[in-house]
Amino acid sequence: MPAAETEPGFLHRYLEYRTADPAIDRRVAEFTLILAILFLLDIISTQIILMQGGVEFNPVMIAVVANPPVHYAIKGVTLLLISIVALIAEKKVRGSAIPFYCMIVLMYLAVFVHNSFALIPLLAGF
Repeated sequence: MPAAETEPGFLHRYLEYRTADPAIDRRVAEFTLILAILFLLDIISTQIILMQGGVEFNPVMIAVVANPPVHYAIKGVTLLLISIVALIAEKKVRGSAIPFYCMIVLMYLAVFVHNSFALIPLLAGF
């Protein structure tokens, strides 16, 4: 067998980082879902703001938000990296993934709240 066929694939290596505790794996999965929803809300609200004449304040994201498929791809890759880091951290230090996720969820919740407040006058026609 060639070496390429015997090496584990990306998904297999990703799943190796599961912890021994199914409850922790479930919590990490739940936080990943919450974060994915917040990412989606951020993308949608940002696109609406931009369509209504708003601007992106983050200089790093200006070029990204101009192309929605790239925006989705970057958020998807970011979500994947965050979940891998959380699982690795949880495997090394039990209980470390949840505070990690809480900080990131709070940050993106703040982003969505900000976008929501920016949308109110735009959608109300003020």
